[in-house]
Amino acid sequence: MWERWRGALAMQLLVAMWTWWVWWGVQQVDAAPVSAPAPGGQSPALIGIGGLLAFNSTIGRAAKAALELAVHDINNASLLGNATQLVLHLGNTNCSAFQGAAAAMNLLEEEVVAIVGPQTSVVSHFVSHMGTATRVPLVSFSATDPSLSEDQYPYFVRLTHSDNVQMAAVAGVIQYYGWREVTALYTDDDFGNNGIDALGDALKAVGSNIVYKAGLDPKITSDGIGRVLTTLSQMESRVFVVHMEPKIGRELFIMAQWLQMVSAGYVWVVTEAMSSVMDYLQADPEFMQALQYVVGTRSFIPSSPQLNAYKQRWADYHAPDRSLGPAQMNNVYALYAYDAMWMIAHSIKNFLDQGGATTFVDPVVYPSDAGGSNELANLKVFRDGALFMRNILDYQFTGITGPVQVDERGDFIGSSFEIMNMVGKGLRVVGFWSNATGCLPSAPGARNVSTLGVSHALGHSSKSGLQPVIWPGGVLEVPRGWVVPKNGRPLVIGVPNKIGYKEFVSSSVDSENRTSFHGFCIDVFQQALSNLPYSLVYSFTKYGNGSSTPSYDALVNKIVEKEYDAVVGDVTITTKRSMTVDFTQPYTTSGLAVVVPIKQGEGNHAWAFMRPFTPLMWVTTGAFFFFTGLVLWFLEHKKNRDFRGRPKKQVVTTLWFIFSTLFFSQREKVNSTLGRAVLIIWLFVVLIIISSYTASLTSLLTVQQLLPTIQGISSLLTSNVPIGYQTGSFVRDYLLQLNVAEERLVPLDTLAAYAAALTKGPNHGGVGAIVDELPYVQLFLSSECAFTIAGQEFTKSGWGFAFPKGSQLAIDFSTAILKLAENGELQRIHDLWLDTESCTKRNVASAATELGLGTFWGLFLITGCASIFCCLVYWTRMIIRHRKMSRERGIMDSERKMSRLEASKSFLRSLVTFIEEEEVRTPRRSRRRKKSKEIWSPDEMSASSSMAKAVSGRQISRSPESIKDSAPPELAMPSWRLDESKPAPGISPNSETTAATAEATLLPKQDQSLVPEATTTRDQAREQDPPSNQGKSAGQAAPLEIQNFKFHDLGLPST
Repeated sequence: MWERWRGALAMQLLVAMWTWWVWWGVQQVDAAPVSAPAPGGQSPALIGIGGLLAFNSTIGRAAKAALELAVHDINNASLLGNATQLVLHLGNTNCSAFQGAAAAMNLLEEEVVAIVGPQTSVVSHFVSHMGTATRVPLVSFSATDPSLSEDQYPYFVRLTHSDNVQMAAVAGVIQYYGWREVTALYTDDDFGNNGIDALGDALKAVGSNIVYKAGLDPKITSDGIGRVLTTLSQMESRVFVVHMEPKIGRELFIMAQWLQMVSAGYVWVVTEAMSSVMDYLQADPEFMQALQYVVGTRSFIPSSPQLNAYKQRWADYHAPDRSLGPAQMNNVYALYAYDAMWMIAHSIKNFLDQGGATTFVDPVVYPSDAGGSNELANLKVFRDGALFMRNILDYQFTGITGPVQVDERGDFIGSSFEIMNMVGKGLRVVGFWSNATGCLPSAPGARNVSTLGVSHALGHSSKSGLQPVIWPGGVLEVPRGWVVPKNGRPLVIGVPNKIGYKEFVSSSVDSENRTSFHGFCIDVFQQALSNLPYSLVYSFTKYGNGSSTPSYDALVNKIVEKEYDAVVGDVTITTKRSMTVDFTQPYTTSGLAVVVPIKQGEGNHAWAFMRPFTPLMWVTTGAFFFFTGLVLWFLEHKKNRDFRGRPKKQVVTTLWFIFSTLFFSQREKVNSTLGRAVLIIWLFVVLIIISSYTASLTSLLTVQQLLPTIQGISSLLTSNVPIGYQTGSFVRDYLLQLNVAEERLVPLDTLAAYAAALTKGPNHGGVGAIVDELPYVQLFLSSECAFTIAGQEFTKSGWGFAFPKGSQLAIDFSTAILKLAENGELQRIHDLWLDTESCTKRNVASAATELGLGTFWGLFLITGCASIFCCLVYWTRMIIRHRKMSRERGIMDSERKMSRLEASKSFLRSLVTFIEEEEVRTPRRSRRRKKSKEIWSPDEMSASSSMAKAVSGRQISRSPESIKDSAPPELAMPSWRLDESKPAPGISPNSETTAATAEATLLPKQDQSLVPEATTTRDQAREQDPPSNQGKSAGQAAPLEIQNFKFHDLGLPST
């Protein structure tokens, strides 16, 4: 028996040893250095390059083939010279940090100068520390964790996009379609956690957010994935972002399809980790079917001659291996791995040209108690690794993926992505994204650029958007991104429960103990709900005990605490509340108003006629009366005899004239053009002032005035009266911000409390005014006519429904409210619940009803400027005429002989004298003759001539009777008399008249028919009168000799 068991055991040991030997051989073959023979059969100098890949992964198999081709191409190109070649050492990480660290240690023991990889972010975190300790650069082509860019990894270089850039592209797609909430599914490791953190930051930048994060264990089973997806299907969000490796992603999408979550209404967005393997899935039809209509982002690699040559070399080099087809050749990470190897090779060349050496030295010796005797501590250090790392960071070239360059931290520079749509058996490009331009229908900076292994969307590109996307369910309409779960709990909506204002929100309990809610706010909410494109299950919940008004800030805060899903009621939209919740479009306007008692205006008293104008207006009006009268006197004094005479007479005449303009009854004529201009403008001003005064006085005396006791918020703040406000309202905080003392604030609950407090007044335990929102005030005044609004409404705001921050319901309800406002339904609801017409037609006037200077200052400015302008023009004309007269009389010659002061005084005296002198116009002789010729007929002319002959050469007395007696019979008529009141100028009472010095003035009763041919001033007449005549007494009747007597304008009847 024992022999039999011993033989069986020996046989099992032999089988185990043989199996281990086969496995070890395969590993040696996979990890065998890859190099090309040196030309001429000589043994070349070999430089080792490591590669850390996951051999069993899709990306690992494609990257391994790309690295082998890259080493082959570099050695064939003799990039490092004929005597130096690269040799590739590969290590299998199996996506495990522990196994990756073991494989990395094996590569470092081979003294490789650089490592291409690691492939995954999890392995990169551990191995990067080993690279830092040995100064060996790591150039990864697929590790996207943003934390690998930290300063603790100085020897890590990334030749692919970081998740910071990739998640910005995903957020750009989310923003483009207007989705506000997304759900993230990811692997619970460094790769998934850090990538989703980057997605959250990118979404916040565009106004969206992650509402739920579902982290999956990398070793999760299908049953575990099913439980997670079932939970997600019961949530509102229908936009899912998947960030995980293809292995787990395959199980996720197959389970999602089985749960009917890849159907209409859902949106699935995948990152590059999965979209990189979605080109060719013909070998896995189940996975391909589950990915239908998925949207993804992938690095944009434009077509180029280098890329085409690479594909040709790939086909030639890997032709014997049928497992390597187009899927591996076009893999994005394989292309980046190929460029990473070329980047290292170019950097080695530059490094060697700078005198660097691929020499490894022993590490620093640590004390024995520091644990320095293990194999990790004994790894040799690349002596010139820092110089080599600097060459890698500084080098840039154009590879098969396009421009290749990294920044100071080793991150790949580039931000262009393709937006893919999985349709049928392959990917379909629907647009592009770059950090500088956002979503575009065409490639950034290129025209008609074909992309890698995909087909473009049919049709013409839009200039400002993406191509149409086929969404899950085969629909073209963009999904809303969220739904109300059918099997979810109803929305819990909080409603304020207060003691007053039942017109806005109220509740009642029927006989079956069912609570129903009513009011203006409730009706608006329900009507808006009926305009939503979907149904909504909800339930109202009271907030407050009903005996007092609850705090509205605390009510809104219940949404933040997840106790309520929304708040419906008379909730004011304020800045403080908007920081924590989202409000809908205001469904009614609101603002603060001051309510005060009204008092009877005192319109009938002795001085009521003074009330239409303010004291300043009265003073200004009187001042302008005197000013305008002075201007008119100044302009008319020289030419108008009505404004001449003794000073007392001039003052009385001027005042009489200007105040007569109040009634437009002035009798004195205004002769000058400038005076008439001033008078016309002044009469217009007087007309406006009188009309305004009359209207205001009529209103004061005939209409009953109701005056508020306080004029507005400004006078209320400066007073010391108590101020009432609604309990629980934000008005209290607002008044405290205006520096109102807290002891002045009195909380009030109901409309009855409002009326009682205002009726008592501040001196009897009440309030002097109440500050509240306009809808409450209007409702209060509709039934209380003893109060009114003082001043104007201030702090414009509105009422809205509150929802959680970022809720799509707030947007949909806002749209519904706008529809209600446009079709008039909102106004109908308002009129149904709020009747504000009872006391709104009373005449409530402000105490400041007097017309002030601010109303008429424009009129005073016009008349003042016109008067001053006319005075300046008149003064200038007088100065010019005076200077002309002075030159004619030789006065200026005498002034030149005086000193400057004396000459100025003399000039002013003469100018004042000139202006003071009376000026009477002299009619022109030719005009009179022309007029007489036109009026007199030939018979009248002959009669005038005969009369002139009859009286010529005779002496007549100065009495009218003598003139009548000496006239011919046809002229001795009762209708003719001499005007004794107007003696001919220049004729002295004791002088004899001659034809050269005077003519008699013969006047009819109605019209002047006899006029002198010329008139002179009294001074000139006095100078022309002979001295002999001046010495005669006034009592002597000197004979008057009339020679060449002429008659003008005598309308004699023809015979």
